Amino acid sequence: MKIVFINPPFDIIQKAYGSARKGTKYGYWAPFGIAVLAGIIKKLDCKFEYIDSTILDYTQQDVVNHVIQSQPDMIGITAQLATREVVKHLIQMIREKSAAPIFLGGTLATTFAESVMLENPGLDYVVIGEAEQTLQELILKIRNKADISTVKGICYRSGDKIIRTPSRPILMNLDLLPQPDFGVFDLKRYIPLPLQYKKKPIIAYLSSRGCSYGRCTFCFESGSAAQKYRRHSVKRVIADIQMAVEEQGVKEVAFWDDIFLVDEPWVLEFCELLHQNKIEIAWQCYGYAGSMTKKMVDASAKSGCWNVYIGFESATQTVLDQVKKGVTVEQLAQSIGWVRDAGMDVRGSFILSLPGETPQTAMESVKFAIKNDITYMLFHPYFPEYGTELYSELAREGKIIDEYKGRTTAQYIPEGYKDAKEVEFIIRKAYKKFYFRPSYVLKHINKIRSWDDFKQYYEAMRFVAGIAFSG
Repeated sequence: MKIVFINPPFDIIQKAYGSARKGTKYGYWAPFGIAVLAGIIKKLDCKFEYIDSTILDYTQQDVVNHVIQSQPDMIGITAQLATREVVKHLIQMIREKSAAPIFLGGTLATTFAESVMLENPGLDYVVIGEAEQTLQELILKIRNKADISTVKGICYRSGDKIIRTPSRPILMNLDLLPQPDFGVFDLKRYIPLPLQYKKKPIIAYLSSRGCSYGRCTFCFESGSAAQKYRRHSVKRVIADIQMAVEEQGVKEVAFWDDIFLVDEPWVLEFCELLHQNKIEIAWQCYGYAGSMTKKMVDASAKSGCWNVYIGFESATQTVLDQVKKGVTVEQLAQSIGWVRDAGMDVRGSFILSLPGETPQTAMESVKFAIKNDITYMLFHPYFPEYGTELYSELAREGKIIDEYKGRTTAQYIPEGYKDAKEVEFIIRKAYKKFYFRPSYVLKHINKIRSWDDFKQYYEAMRFVAGIAFSG
């Protein structure tokens, strides 16, 4: 049995940053979730193929041609909220040429399972929530021509009816999952945004699911689709990394856990086992000022971590409190100091149009970033995410003004701003003020040590300038 997975034609980086992305071919990560599913499918003695339309620079017709040539027995499509129309058209085109069952997974499928089935007559199944156990059972049922009505966590068709089966309980012990198979990717083609990596090939990895804090009102990890927090054992994470290093030559790992630097004993054991197993990789991760300790930061730096990303959101305490961030401005500054003093880069982000923000408080956040010598910053408007507490509140009040159109386009206007144009102006102003300081530019010019360094800095400057001067 052969199963083909498709990432539909949709350049999320181009969508997010528009002209800042023009003429480039970077910003891509090999999707960790696909690597996990590939490991499961191969355990079932099935053939697996991944069509990454963005990496292959495919049109929808190219995808269809590839599917026809591949002749799969099942077809899976990853669907996000932003790709709804693209996926709808792609399903229609594939169904005209192939009778293979088509199933859909991802945030779109999980959030709007029944409506997605209704609007896509050519779609056979929707996999809801975490796909690993559900997909494994569904594949076995289809292969054995057995009754699929007992498979939990799917939508399927029965005559003219759409049936949704009971939800599947989440897997609490993540170590029960097969090891991810990164061999399904051509890792040389996956290159992150400039200055977001030290070495190649690089992979993204999740040691946990869900958020250990999970109370921010703006974040999907505290919303209606939030996952219960679970984490792999340290030994399992080490085994996965070691396999990727030995089999795919991986030289860097980006830990994409919502919060990696949490649970000091776990982090310290991880750092120690990297050393004991002589795994010499560069790595980077996400931190939360409310859970980081100096001890875990120092241990991370000594074991190869070079970069910690912290979501600051705002440098105004009343705004942080309003969105239930659970930290103080003083804690933000302290966490920056720990990371910087350990010799690592500090990356971060501010949401400059959360409820309670004004142009004045937004620029105070920029001053905070400059004062605390943050290495790289992202500034963006607030994007209302369906299913979150804040989205529900603003939707009830009719304050969401537009659909998602990119990382610099306003969808919500706080009372302190005049209109969407002012929000977008402040975003551009923040980028200019932070990145185009003579002292900042000179400092980073002095960091250039190689031709690869020069290329990364050049592309990064093009990227930032494309945002800052886009208006």
